Amino acid sequence: MVDYYPILARAMSAPEARDPQWRRGVYERARQMLVTQLLARRPATPPDAIAAEQSGLDSAIRRIEAEMSRPARGAVRRDEPSEGDDIADLSAVAQERGPLPTPFRLSGISLFAIAVVAAAIGAGGYMFWVQHAHKASPAPIKNVTATAAPQAPAATKAATPKPATAKDGDLAPGIDGGAADNDLPYVFHRQPTFYRTLQPVGTIIIDKLQHYLYLIQPNNVALRYGIGLGEQCTELAGLRHVASKAEWPPWQATPDMIARKLAKPGVLAGGPGNPLGARVIELDDGKSRINGTNAPATVGTNVIFGCVRLGNDDVVDLYGRVQNGTAVVVN
Repeated sequence: MVDYYPILARAMSAPEARDPQWRRGVYERARQMLVTQLLARRPATPPDAIAAEQSGLDSAIRRIEAEMSRPARGAVRRDEPSEGDDIADLSAVAQERGPLPTPFRLSGISLFAIAVVAAAIGAGGYMFWVQHAHKASPAPIKNVTATAAPQAPAATKAATPKPATAKDGDLAPGIDGGAADNDLPYVFHRQPTFYRTLQPVGTIIIDKLQHYLYLIQPNNVALRYGIGLGEQCTELAGLRHVASKAEWPPWQATPDMIARKLAKPGVLAGGPGNPLGARVIELDDGKSRINGTNAPATVGTNVIFGCVRLGNDDVVDLYGRVQNGTAVVVN
C-alpha cells in the first residue's frame, strides 16, 4: 500500500492550502483519479486491493486535516480552519476505516497508484489544472453522432452568438447550443467518482443541490453527470422509476412560455435546437423527466423552465445505460 501522506503533504505546502475548499478539491480529485486508474488497469485490479488503496488515501487525509487543525508542528501546518470546516468528514471518509497506512512497498499497484495520485495533486499544478485545464483540454470521450437518429445528426456549437431567452442563460427553442459545452467547469463533465451508498448498482441518484446525477456502479464507484435543474422539478424528491424513454423527442412550449413570448405555439420536432435535446427519460410521476438540452452551458445551474437536464452527449450516454423500471432517488 502506498504511503499517501508525503504526497498530500507536498500538495499542502502550496499557499492555496489555507483555503479549506481548495483542500476539498485536492482530496476529491485524488480519490477520483485513484479509483478511475485502478479500475482501468488490465487485468482488473481486485476490489480488495482498490479498497486498501482507498483506505490508505483516506487515512492520509485524516492525518493531514488533524495536523492542519492544531498549532504549527511541521511543514503541513498552514492555517487554522474556520469553525465548521470538517473536511475529514466528507462522504468518502465518513467512517474510520483502519490505522494509518503501512510503510511504502514497491508493489505493482503501489507504484501505479502513487504515480496517479502524485500527478493529480501536485501542489504547484493542481490549482491551475482545476481552473484552466477544462478550457484547454477536450471533454471526456463522448459520441452523440454514433447514437443519434439519422434525421437528427450530432449538434455542433454555432459560431455565432446564441440569443438567450432569459437571464438564466437558456436558449430559445430552435437554437442549437451544441452537444456539450467544453467550457463547463471540469466537475460537471461526465466522470467516474468514488461514491458510497446503500443503493443497488444501476440506481440513478439525483443531487439537486450539487447539480449532479449519479449512476451507481460496482465497488463504491458512480458515473457522475453534471445537470441543470428547472423549476418544474424543484419540489421533486424521493423514489421514482423510469417509466419510458425516447430518442429526439418533440417539444411543445408551455402556456407560460407562450404568454411571455419566449416561444411560439405548436410542436417543435425532435432534432438539434429542441429544448428536450437528444433523449428523454420520463419518470413515473407523469410530469418529471431527465432530458437533454439545446443549452449545454446551463448545466450546473438552476433555470426557469424544464426539469433535470444534461448535455446531449451525456444524456445519450445515460440513456444507453438505463432501462424502464430503473430506480431514481432524488435528494
